[in-house]
Amino acid sequence: AQCKGERERARTSQGGMASVGERIKALEEFILEDGQPTIEAPNFAIFFDTAADTSYAENKAYETKWTAEIETLKPLTDLIKRGDYFVNMVYTYRSCSKALPQVKTQDDPNKALIYEKTFEVLDPEIRKLKDLMYFNQEAIKVFCEHVKSIATGLSPKLKKPKLISELYVTQFIRLLDLFSILDALKNMKACLNNDFSFYKRAFGFLRKSMASDQQTQENHTLYLFLAHQNSITTNLKTEVQQIAGFDDVIALIVNQCARYLETKLYLTPWEKHRLLRVMPYGLFLMDGDKDNEKLNIFKSRKVDTNRFAKLFKKYPIVPLYGDMQMSLEQTIKRSPHFDEKSWGSPVPEKALIAKYEIIFQLEKVREQHNTYLAKFSSMINQINISSSMPEFKGFDMDTCRGYYAVVLEGLKLLSKWSGKVLRQSAWKYARPSTGDKVGADSVEYERVVKLNYTQEERFALIEFIACIKGLAGVLTKHDGLLSPLIRTYIHDDLQEFTTVHLSAMILFASKKKKEVREELLQLRALVADYKNGAAPDPALFGKKVKKPSKDAAAEYPSRAVGPSPTQLDLTRTIIYGLVAHRVINQKTDYSDKDFSGDSPKLMEKFLERSFFYPYMLNVNSTVVKIIDLADLWYREFYLELSKKLQFPIEMSLPWILTDEILTSRNSSMMEFVLYPLDLYNDAASRALYSLKQRFLYDEIEAEVNLCFDQLVFKVSEDLYTYYKVAASSIGLDKPYRQQLEIVQPTNRFHPPKTRYDVLLRQRHFQLLGRSIDLNQLIAQRMNSKLRQNIDFAIHRFEASDITSIIELEIQFNNIKQTHALLSEYFELDSFDEMFNEANDSTSLVSFHGRIVLHIVSELVCDFFPNYVYNSITNRFVPSPFRNSSEEVPRDAMPKPKIVFQYGSKALGAAYANMFQLYNKFFGMPHVLSLLRMVGKTSLPLVIGECLENLALKIQNVLIPYVRELFVGMPPSSKLPMYDYKTDGNFGFYRGLLADLTRYAELETAFRHFKEFGNTVVLLNMFENGMCVLDTEVFIQAAPFLGVGPHNMHDSSPTDDPTTSSALYVTISQTCSKLETREGSAAAPVVLKDLALASWKADKFYRPSRENQSLFKAALARIHEMVGKVKATWAGQPPDNGVLAVDSTTEFYRLWSALQFVFCSENPGEPTGLEKFGDGFAWGGCTLIYCLGQDCRFQVFDFSYHILKVEEAFPTIETKEEKQIPLLQFLHSAGKMRDVNQAIFATLRAYYPIAQTNILILHPPTEEQSIEFIGNSSGAAMLQPSSTGGSLTVRGMPSATGSLRGMPAPSPRAPPTGSTPPPPPMLREDDGAPPPPVPRDDDDSETYEGYGNDGYDAYGAPPPLPRDDDYGGAPPPPLPRDDEYGYDSAPPPPLPRDY
Repeated sequence: AQCKGERERARTSQGGMASVGERIKALEEFILEDGQPTIEAPNFAIFFDTAADTSYAENKAYETKWTAEIETLKPLTDLIKRGDYFVNMVYTYRSCSKALPQVKTQDDPNKALIYEKTFEVLDPEIRKLKDLMYFNQEAIKVFCEHVKSIATGLSPKLKKPKLISELYVTQFIRLLDLFSILDALKNMKACLNNDFSFYKRAFGFLRKSMASDQQTQENHTLYLFLAHQNSITTNLKTEVQQIAGFDDVIALIVNQCARYLETKLYLTPWEKHRLLRVMPYGLFLMDGDKDNEKLNIFKSRKVDTNRFAKLFKKYPIVPLYGDMQMSLEQTIKRSPHFDEKSWGSPVPEKALIAKYEIIFQLEKVREQHNTYLAKFSSMINQINISSSMPEFKGFDMDTCRGYYAVVLEGLKLLSKWSGKVLRQSAWKYARPSTGDKVGADSVEYERVVKLNYTQEERFALIEFIACIKGLAGVLTKHDGLLSPLIRTYIHDDLQEFTTVHLSAMILFASKKKKEVREELLQLRALVADYKNGAAPDPALFGKKVKKPSKDAAAEYPSRAVGPSPTQLDLTRTIIYGLVAHRVINQKTDYSDKDFSGDSPKLMEKFLERSFFYPYMLNVNSTVVKIIDLADLWYREFYLELSKKLQFPIEMSLPWILTDEILTSRNSSMMEFVLYPLDLYNDAASRALYSLKQRFLYDEIEAEVNLCFDQLVFKVSEDLYTYYKVAASSIGLDKPYRQQLEIVQPTNRFHPPKTRYDVLLRQRHFQLLGRSIDLNQLIAQRMNSKLRQNIDFAIHRFEASDITSIIELEIQFNNIKQTHALLSEYFELDSFDEMFNEANDSTSLVSFHGRIVLHIVSELVCDFFPNYVYNSITNRFVPSPFRNSSEEVPRDAMPKPKIVFQYGSKALGAAYANMFQLYNKFFGMPHVLSLLRMVGKTSLPLVIGECLENLALKIQNVLIPYVRELFVGMPPSSKLPMYDYKTDGNFGFYRGLLADLTRYAELETAFRHFKEFGNTVVLLNMFENGMCVLDTEVFIQAAPFLGVGPHNMHDSSPTDDPTTSSALYVTISQTCSKLETREGSAAAPVVLKDLALASWKADKFYRPSRENQSLFKAALARIHEMVGKVKATWAGQPPDNGVLAVDSTTEFYRLWSALQFVFCSENPGEPTGLEKFGDGFAWGGCTLIYCLGQDCRFQVFDFSYHILKVEEAFPTIETKEEKQIPLLQFLHSAGKMRDVNQAIFATLRAYYPIAQTNILILHPPTEEQSIEFIGNSSGAAMLQPSSTGGSLTVRGMPSATGSLRGMPAPSPRAPPTGSTPPPPPMLREDDGAPPPPVPRDDDDSETYEGYGNDGYDAYGAPPPLPRDDDYGGAPPPPLPRDDEYGYDSAPPPPLPRDY
């Protein structure tokens, strides 16, 4: 049982392991890409060097004759590493003395303290310089020792000169390059001498206390080292020329440099430039004094100067270090034996420009880039397809060789392009700009960078960088797929050479008993790999080896494992020793006779092929070294030259290139905008891992922060402008836009083509180790821009009149369209939230918003008083007779911002032309825009404010004015007879109403009635606008509601139409089927919510069966307001109990007089319609209608009566001047009658008022006596007839009272409260009570009920409350009657933000 349990556990364990293996395999196939376009350089979260340098730690494990030489390379390698440290230290050295205080006078009391602190600060820095000096001495000594050792082996006295390996010579090349760079850096850094001078001065003051002669001598030696230019090269040349045969060693070095360049045995740009730098430096060291002809390199047979001259003329300028460059010809010209004539003429400047400036090579590079990407992509697809086949068992060697060649070709292309970029930079450094743009205050760095590149050259450089970084990203992306294949090929190639070709060589050497046999066996033991370990080889015993057939299996295992660095270097060194006679064309230990057939050629090819193995074993590390373009940012040399702490970002080449893309608006370059920023990654990586200077990284980081903020800002600005133009183009009428494009072909009324979408999908852009979500950063800017744009639109509206409501709506639609376009790429805040936030409609102090409050303010303060209405056009227009002293206070108009308006000047002008059609009037288009902007939520506030304004107008303005205007009414205003004809009637009323006409405040009263009428007209327009909007909504929703012409009236009032709507029925049936189907509805609650939501949507969009009218409700409110003053304006009861014909104090009779004066105008003066419009008629007719006096007005109106007389007895027109007023009156009165009829018809249609004062007259059964008919007393009329006739009054007030049991107020009674009345009407006696209007029967009759005391009780005219009510403070307390609904306290002021 125990064994059985163990077996079960083992089976479970095996199954678990199988499951884990399957899961790991599934993870390898899992796609983690997010679809983001790759427009950035490769970045590594974790970087691992699989071919790390081991410094030949395992060298002694291999028994070869080169082991001892390899051991000598270790000190050289360590020395070069130390030298690299000093190179970085000198290049990044910044002067400390600039920040130190100085001793100004010898009597300075702080002199000792200053010198002491100066010494403490500078001592660590000077110690570094001393270390540099000692390292220089040590390095020269080590170099000379090795040269002496090698020169001894190369002595011509020996029969067989000692062979020096390529690896050894390569270390000498690196060391000579180190000397040249250190010497150039020391010469460049003047700050070294400055700091040492401060240090030496402080040390001299403190020397007595320190008492160190050794340190004094050390300082003197350092002074000589720093003070002399080229001291390192001079000392090296002096020391090395004392060695016999040194020229043989130098010649070996420079010849190998030339051979490497000619055969292209280099891969990184730094290696190529190193070879170029070492050649002239080595030749200079090799050339002796002028008198020493034996060391004349131009006559020496050891070097071919023509060979070097070609290379120097081909590459005259080479990068040295960072922002430093060197001239190869200038270096060789320092040689004492240099002869200008024998050197030859230089290459023409045009040819050099074509070679150095990459703009002339851009087309070729594009073709190479596209061709290689196509080849590489095809290779990757082939690998993926082949590896996914079920019968796949791995790739053979020939296939791997092809993949290896493709990758190596890509690395060579990267190296070639990077080298071109770096050499162009060095060329620009060597040739500063001298153009017109160079100012007197331009620094040297500005001349070599900012002003030294044209726009075309900048674009070419950007494209080069993009090709380099883009191709590098492709190679590193597939490194995990290609590295095993590359290592497999290297392993198999090495084993094929060992097992096939090397065996043939061993066989030949064994038969011929050649000395080379031992070295061949060492080579075989070094790298051979057998299937079953070490196996006997017939070649070892001189037996012939059969060549395997092509179909035969290889005798070595195929592994994805490359050789170690030590193995590879030893292998190449051994093979180089075997074929050195062919490589350097000199006699060595071996020759072609020691090998059979083409074996030397095979080894020579393998030697050349294996040169790239170290690079290919770690492709990622090689790519990083190749594409390092940090030199384009570093500027230490020019900081030292200009004596600046740092240059602004406008002079930084990475930002110059990035800004060029943004400012040029070149859509084809937009995809490359992130590639120049990778130069900061290169510079930061070098600062941390190579230079190891934190302050440099801090400077780079600070510049990156500033540049990236600028990048995001500029991209956001361009992006918002682009989509703003797109939204404006969409909102512009298409025929109008097409016509504009024809008339203005130079202007663009549509957005230009661009490629922002690629940039906007960047979610994890890598910069200085940070993963930046560029999309989110731009989205934040877009949210801010949209909020600013909304605020700008509202601010413009607040600074404009009410007619700008159309512009406001179009701007908001434009902003909303922009928001919709941007939402395709960004996660933006809700537009409604941004609108409410900018509109202040969600704050704690206001729930109405800036737009609504400004609309109310404009309506009350400007629109109602200063606009006149035309009922024919149904428009309001600004009155040309407005009082200029009563300007409406508004905010200042904000400065125009093109990007916040319509994106471009052309579109702004197009929209401005369109707005000019609407800014001179206010009509239904404005009403519809106002309703859409305000919405149903805030519309009640607007209407409520309008009605509140009417209530204040009636109570505080109209009541006092009406009371005062009744003073000017004649006691008798009966209608004259027709016999007087038109001119007689007209003259009669003009004389009768003379006092009223002369009233100084008459036009002010007219204006108040016009305001009242304008308000009523606007409410009517609101009603019409709401009908239009509701109809539009219904037309859109009707198909979903199942409503059409065929069934609009089918359902009965008791039926619920929602149960049969298409929307609800479809969704409910679908949800029901999903609920019954198993597995279809994972969340049944959601289905119920969906059905409920469709029910609510149907109820919301379905129109109500009841006819709800906004204007009807407004008229009801107005009727209620007028009803509170009806008792005052209804006048006294008629004497006859029925109707007052000749004399009445009812409002309609006053309005008849006002209308007559309104229609009467003097020739040459503006008419009443021109000054007040039809709003005057709307105000009076509305009041008359609400008072129930419309029928009496139409019967007894003065103007109507004259028109009727005119209809009966037409006036014969003459050219007499006195007839002009009559003709003008008839024309105006006819218009007013038509307008009044239309007004009364509209009011009756919307708000019919039931007649309550219905007087029913029953005819008597018998004739009454003459006395009864002649009796005019009301008491007699109210008595019932003695013969059975009756007279009944329904709702008519009694002679001593009014309706509701209240006493009838007198029209002359003063108003309640303390509100001052309007000014009294001017009369001829200057302030005395007006004389009675003469009547036909009695000239001395007084106007009953109007005494002098009552008139004198009035004071000065009241100030207009409108200007104060809405000017920034709440209205003052207004006295009201108790009936009006207020208790004596003023109404609470509405909360406002202004």
